[in-house]
Amino acid sequence: MPAGFRRYDAPEGFSVALPGTWRRLDTSRVPGNAYRVVFGAAGDPRTLAVTRSSRVGADPVAVWRDDVEPGLARRAGYRRIGEIRATTYRGREAADMEWVVRDDGARVRTFGRGYLLGGGRSFSLRWSTPAGDWDDRGNERALAAFLATFREEQG
Repeated sequence: MPAGFRRYDAPEGFSVALPGTWRRLDTSRVPGNAYRVVFGAAGDPRTLAVTRSSRVGADPVAVWRDDVEPGLARRAGYRRIGEIRATTYRGREAADMEWVVRDDGARVRTFGRGYLLGGGRSFSLRWSTPAGDWDDRGNERALAAFLATFREEQG
């Protein structure tokens, strides 16, 4: 566990290391065992959102491009940074996407990693921080901790 982080075990069946002062801020659910859990801390503009989907296609790049990006494109100031990149995560097909939007006038940058579980199920991790703070060493360390420690339920 990285120094200053603690393990959070979600009742939904996943775990992740979070900064010590962070807590669960919001949870939304939809039918089919799909949900989004947002973590953060009071006074801290950074957030981590963990989303489990139950109806996605077989190509993680296409999921970001065809399912996620159209909704993002409707947000103020949306701009994708670079290409959607195919990768692997935990031995599974995955894709990374980065983007900027305006939220209450502030530019927010997000890194998203989505990966497939099979059977139309997937997880995504979305790390958002003020765009001007993106290269801050603490932000780099936090993202690395989230990606290194995230574990999902099996099955």
